[in-house]
Amino acid sequence: MAPRFPVRGAGSVTARLHTEERFTGAPPSAELARLRRIRRIGTTAAVAMAVGALGAGALPVLQNPVAGERLFGLWLRVQQSSMTVVMTGMVVVTLCWLLLAPYVLGRDRRGRLSGRIDRATLDRIIASWAIPLALAPPMFSKDVYSYLAQGAIGNTLDDPYALGPVSALGTSHALTVNVPDIWRDTPNQYGPLFLGVQKVIHTLTGDDVVVGTILHRVVAILGILMLGWAVPRLAEYCGVSDVAALWLAVANPLVLFHLVSGIHSESLMMGLLAVGLVLALRAVDSPDSGRRTAVLFVVGTVLVTGSALVKLPTVVALGFVGMALARRWGGGYLATVRAALVMLVISGATTGLAMLATSSGLGWITKLGAATSLRSWLSPPTALGVIVGGIGQYLGLGDHTAQILVMVQTAALVIAGVFTVRMLFAVSAGRIDPVGGLGVSMAAIVLCFPVVQPWYVLWALIPLAAWASRMEFRIPVVAVSAVLACFTLPPGAGLPPFVTVQAWVATGVAVTLLLIAMFRWPGLLRFR
Repeated sequence: MAPRFPVRGAGSVTARLHTEERFTGAPPSAELARLRRIRRIGTTAAVAMAVGALGAGALPVLQNPVAGERLFGLWLRVQQSSMTVVMTGMVVVTLCWLLLAPYVLGRDRRGRLSGRIDRATLDRIIASWAIPLALAPPMFSKDVYSYLAQGAIGNTLDDPYALGPVSALGTSHALTVNVPDIWRDTPNQYGPLFLGVQKVIHTLTGDDVVVGTILHRVVAILGILMLGWAVPRLAEYCGVSDVAALWLAVANPLVLFHLVSGIHSESLMMGLLAVGLVLALRAVDSPDSGRRTAVLFVVGTVLVTGSALVKLPTVVALGFVGMALARRWGGGYLATVRAALVMLVISGATTGLAMLATSSGLGWITKLGAATSLRSWLSPPTALGVIVGGIGQYLGLGDHTAQILVMVQTAALVIAGVFTVRMLFAVSAGRIDPVGGLGVSMAAIVLCFPVVQPWYVLWALIPLAAWASRMEFRIPVVAVSAVLACFTLPPGAGLPPFVTVQAWVATGVAVTLLLIAMFRWPGLLRFR
């Protein structure tokens, strides 16, 4: 898809983050030989993670398939060793992802232009690292067990958003026991589309935890396949290297660890968003104004709406698609109003049908803030509020942390909203294209969100990977991704301190020995 959206007078955001990239040719054969070694090491590390997950993964409390098994259950009996294997694999996969940078960015270690690998080569690398994790038990999160319980609640109660697992199913129910303690009394927090997925899976599997988990992973893999199809096309639309965008957005360890292995709903949410953007923007830029173009736009808008019906934050994408449509119609107040009405009709009809099909009612709107009760240190406004509240207590002013958090978090969301409106008008004026505007806005939303988990970074990273091409953007984002990828422990929950400390020490020793071997015997990767 050619970058047909005209961008006039590049503003500061565009100038600092985006420039069109040119193809620099393929790397020489010697470089491809080194690339194959990196791929093999990464694949070996992913397989090691998959094996270690048998003991250190986010395994269910009930219906654990490896418990009591003579061979596979061995890993469960040596949890510290399993943790070391998985955590070593995490670091090695992340290092291998970093070592791919020269081959996908087209620059060598001195910053000089060099060749890029092709899409097919990168696709094979992603598949070889993702498949072992897709076949392993879940890691890094137990949210999938909440999904299973929420599906059962949706098929049991008239209002699927009224109660949490304990109140709806009972404390002894198999699906309740597997839910993390922090979410056992929390009602469903997801939109009607994901509720529909949960209900269908529960209808097919009943209370079978293993089969239900497998089906949720299938849904997650479908979302990643949608990303693999859409991200290169969005990059082409923005004049950015499709290989670089795919490496940053899909080969990213955050995707491998938290979407493939962790089975988070972000996989479906971002997959629908990316595909919807491709279709809608392709229709907007089409010179044809016939029925086919209109159908393409409607389908794209429905998919973008579906993304927001998984988790609400991506609803802002509808505004950027609408502004692109208004610009096609000549811009100005009347065109903006017409486009807003079109988006409202399509998204409203889609939402109504989803609510009707899943019998969700309006409860999903009132429960969207349930997770904000957590105090997340990765959220800048929440961290600031807690620190200020702590200082107040230290000074003897009393505990006003809750009130301070409300003020700080509300102010942060207002700032994010104002910034998003500014980006919407920048798209309307042609100063930035819709993909870039969405990515920058989502970055502001993530930074100002009351709760931030490591994988929330993907809300902004995926559209930005297809638009922001300057090294001033890529270097910090790669560094943050690498750190956050290793931020969460494999079981997805706290472990006894002595197990965690010993596992990290063993992991550090193992990775240090690997790095020494790589540089002591450069032939291992044949680095110059």
